[in-house]
Amino acid sequence: MTILSALALRLSFSSHLQVQVAADLSGGTKALFLARAGVNQAIADLLQSRDEIQSLLDLRDGELHAYRNAEVGEGTFTLFAETDAAGDPVCGIIDEAAKINVNSAGADILVKLPGMTDSFAAQIVAARGEQGFPHLNDLLTLDDCDLQTLYGEDRNHNAILDPNENDGDESWPPDNADDLLDRGLAAYLTIYSASRNISPQGEKRVNINSANAQTLTSSVPEMTEQEAQSIIQHRSGNQFSSIADLLDVDLFEQVTSRSEDRSSGNSDADGKRTSRNNSSNSDSGRGGRSGRDSSGNDRSEGRDNSTLSPRRSDGNQSGNQQPQYKSTGQKAFDTEKFRKFAPYLTTKDDEMIKGLVNINTAPYEVVVSLAGIDESLAQQIVKYREGTSEGFQSVADLLSVSGLTTSTLKQVCAHVDVRSDVFTVRSFGVLASQDMYRCVEAVIDRTQDTIAIKSWRELE
Repeated sequence: MTILSALALRLSFSSHLQVQVAADLSGGTKALFLARAGVNQAIADLLQSRDEIQSLLDLRDGELHAYRNAEVGEGTFTLFAETDAAGDPVCGIIDEAAKINVNSAGADILVKLPGMTDSFAAQIVAARGEQGFPHLNDLLTLDDCDLQTLYGEDRNHNAILDPNENDGDESWPPDNADDLLDRGLAAYLTIYSASRNISPQGEKRVNINSANAQTLTSSVPEMTEQEAQSIIQHRSGNQFSSIADLLDVDLFEQVTSRSEDRSSGNSDADGKRTSRNNSSNSDSGRGGRSGRDSSGNDRSEGRDNSTLSPRRSDGNQSGNQQPQYKSTGQKAFDTEKFRKFAPYLTTKDDEMIKGLVNINTAPYEVVVSLAGIDESLAQQIVKYREGTSEGFQSVADLLSVSGLTTSTLKQVCAHVDVRSDVFTVRSFGVLASQDMYRCVEAVIDRTQDTIAIKSWRELE
């Protein structure tokens, strides 16, 4: 009886353990799918607003989107973005363009980030090569980088202050037990940031370094022929490094027309122009490179007729007219026109540009690292965008920031944008009935016609 009782007790305990394990597995699976539901919701929202300007309001929990304790079936999901200065959670989607891209930023920008040194910034630029770092963890191979530098107290990379990250030396990792999470440099660095080179209407922007006058006037609302020609005349001696260089363009006006082939002369076999006194041998006194003999037939005088001006139907050459322009001494674009045209213009033909910082979503620490931006201007930029629900609609709107000059705009313009196309979603699925949660972290890329998942992690 004693043996049978012992066996029964053991069987009962084993059965209870199996039931508990099954319940845990079931609860964990449900929590995982709740977390996945949060990722899918974020993808749907990002697709819906694909061509719109991206501001913090668009990416945070609130009236537009419900990202905190959103109910799904038996549980909820929460999209956790970060903690604020007070240590409170901020819910929403994370914009990768709110960070500095280690694969494209210069050492002068990298060195301004909290915790970065001159030596570390130089090592990053030297080691990334043409292909760049495939993962942020690759920075750990550099001499000046360790776990503490890159991830601070957040060793599991979940952006949450876990108990073991706030207990001093009692458990790993080391921390200062100040109730605030130090996320290290990883909070400000990315390898993913990219944005499509498009206008507010979702059309490809016009490259002012290569577009002809017709393209400029037809693609940029309200741009005149004279303004388009002024751009073309300016770039003949100066390539545009950023669209802010438009503010340097002189206004040109057409002054005369000149025939490519003058009627007063003809080129000899050595390419020199000689006089033709016999008008009967010229083509109605025009062109000078071919004429008619006494029978009315064309003669080429041994030269290649493919370089000649096209002929009209009556047999005479059309005479290629080349307009001539001169500067009026005035500027073609004031700040008002620049703001109007800026959203439609670019200096690159690339359909997608990597590494631009979204000035609508970047935190102060990132904004202050940009070229030409000091602490005062960085504070004014953040203050300005917080004072408007729409944020910056184009980089030209930076001119509305108190203290920001056209000179500063020219320095920062090539490094910033107002839209984004790569995001991180950190979704927590919670099954309250079993005190169970799971986390899924995904990097979502919408630069192409379909969504691409650049990274996927499932965490317990």
